[in-house]
Amino acid sequence: MKNEKNIWIAAILNFIVWGSGYYYLKKHVFKGIVLFLLYILIWNLSMIFISTYSILILPIMFWAIFWYILCSIFFAYDTLKMKSELPKIKIKKVKKVVRRSKIRTRKK
Repeated sequence: MKNEKNIWIAAILNFIVWGSGYYYLKKHVFKGIVLFLLYILIWNLSMIFISTYSILILPIMFWAIFWYILCSIFFAYDTLKMKSELPKIKIKKVKKVVRRSKIRTRKK
C-alpha cells in the first residue's frame, strides 16, 4: 500500500518544476525529461535577459511569465488526467493450501 503514488503531489511537482511530476509517477518519463530540460533552458534564458537588459525587457518578461504559468497549469492538469492510467492495487485474500503428503506403502 505504501508504493502508491499520490497524484496530487505529482501535479504540484509538475506545476513547480516541469516534468518532475511525470518522473515521480514513473509514467511518461521521456516526456518529463524533455520538459525538465526545456524548463532549465527557459529559466537560464530569462536570467540572461534580465541581467543584460534592464527596464526595456519588462513587457517581454511579463508575457514570458504569463505563458510559463499557463504551461505550468496545463502540465499539472495533464498529470491529474493520468489518474486513470495508474495501476489500482487490489488486495487479495490468500487461501491457505494444505498439501497432504501421500502415504506410500510397500508392496510385498
